[in-house]
Amino acid sequence: MKKIIVLIAIIFLSCCAAGHVVTGPEQQFQDVAVSVKEKRFKEAAAACNKIMVESPDSALAADALFEVALINAHHDNPQRDYAQATRTFAEFLKRYPDNRRVDEARTWISVLRTVQELKKQNERLNEKIEELKQLDIRHEEKRRK
Repeated sequence: MKKIIVLIAIIFLSCCAAGHVVTGPEQQFQDVAVSVKEKRFKEAAAACNKIMVESPDSALAADALFEVALINAHHDNPQRDYAQATRTFAEFLKRYPDNRRVDEARTWISVLRTVQELKKQNERLNEKIEELKQLDIRHEEKRRK
């Protein structure tokens, strides 16, 4: 038992010495990654918003805003919202124009806008298909008479 306690103490101290123990916003941001992995998207977004409010001038605030945009675009998020993700990436670019992820944000905006446009085109095509179906039904009814 003593050996286990000593081993745990050594591991803990080595982590502390190596700087691996994180607290505060850093821990919250690590928790965000866990929440996303576990598909708890609302919880992850809330944690990001908390980081942005509590540490608005930190590098983590930029990362948190970027993560909110990713959460809004995440393929497993049942409440995904590409328009909101696009707006959030645009806000990221406005607030953090010198951030290392600016190019990535621009790429996301481009892709998301393309996806949104394709969805609109698909909706219009489906409407046209439905119109054609109704026209075909009417035509078939006239033919039968």
